[in-house]
Amino acid sequence: MTIKDTAISTVDQVNAALSRSPIVKGLIDGGISLIPFLGQAITSALDTRAFQLFEQNSKCFSEDVKELVRKLDQNMLDRRFIESAEFVSILTDILAKNARTHEEAKIRLYATLFVNFTKLGKSATPYKEGFIRIIDELSVEHIQVLAVINKQDMASVAGDTKQSGSHALSQEIAKEMGIPEARVQAYCDQMTRFALLRDAAIGHYDYKPGSYAITDYGREFVGLLEKQAS
Repeated sequence: MTIKDTAISTVDQVNAALSRSPIVKGLIDGGISLIPFLGQAITSALDTRAFQLFEQNSKCFSEDVKELVRKLDQNMLDRRFIESAEFVSILTDILAKNARTHEEAKIRLYATLFVNFTKLGKSATPYKEGFIRIIDELSVEHIQVLAVINKQDMASVAGDTKQSGSHALSQEIAKEMGIPEARVQAYCDQMTRFALLRDAAIGHYDYKPGSYAITDYGREFVGLLEKQAS
């Protein structure tokens, strides 16, 4: 079995283990199903809609992972990491969070992040759980806003029109994405909590919100979501 096959096989094995849902078993063993109406509603929801969502999301994740891995040169994968306990821990964490997402595009983000974690040079990324948590807690649209800011920053540096650390304006981002500026500002303010962005207007006279700069941590996060990141 090649290392690529090992990675894919582990995904399938962890998916199968999680599909037996210790959550549901624990609730039933605890007698929650005996509560009139509410208990039955809870176990019914977990047995039907929750399992359907888990099954569909897990299937999509597996398909995305297989597609991404099969396009890779096997020499790009870190065998030591794939055979480690950390690999299984990260996979389990991602699958558990992926199981409950309602955004189809987020499944692709989880798959891309996971596959990039297995690559040489990326597998040594410290505190991988932090990036998994970011995807879990933010929406796809949050991350699209971050990508726009990163793109503008890269274009500025490449064109030598501004220095690294230049800022992006919420008004311009809103126009490019076709969403309200207030929503862009809310997204960016939330992303400052994760240290992905910083408020570039802080410290300036006559402070006015709506100016943001991507941090090194934000660039690292965006890089881990690139399909061809090495």
